[in-house]
Amino acid sequence: MSESKEKNTAAKTPEKCECITIRPAADVTDEYDGMEITFELPGVSADNVELEVKNRLLTLKAKSSLHRRGMAIVYKRAFYLSDAVDADNISARISDGILTLFLPKSESAKTHKIAVE
Repeated sequence: MSESKEKNTAAKTPEKCECITIRPAADVTDEYDGMEITFELPGVSADNVELEVKNRLLTLKAKSSLHRRGMAIVYKRAFYLSDAVDADNISARISDGILTLFLPKSESAKTHKIAVE
C-alpha cells in the first residue's frame, strides 16, 4: 500500500470514544409560524452543543458533564427537514439541560386565508 493511501485510510478512521451514546427523545410542537423541538440533555451546557444543517439534515451532538459507568455521556440525534422549514433561520437555546430549537416555516408553508367573493 502506498504512503498516501495509508494517510487517507487513517484520516477516515472514526474517532474512538470512551463514552455512552444516547439518542435523546424529542418533543415536537407545531405552531403557525414554525416548529419547536425540545430535548432533555442533562449536564450539557451551550459550549458542548453542536448543531448543523447540511443537505436538509439537522444534526445534534452534545457532550454531557455527567458520566455513566465511568464513561462520558454523548447525545446524538438527526432529523431530515422538509422544504417547509426555513433552515437558514433556525434558532437554539439551552437552559438547565433543556435544549429548545425553533424551526421557522418558510412563507409558502404558512397557512394563508383565501378571500371568497
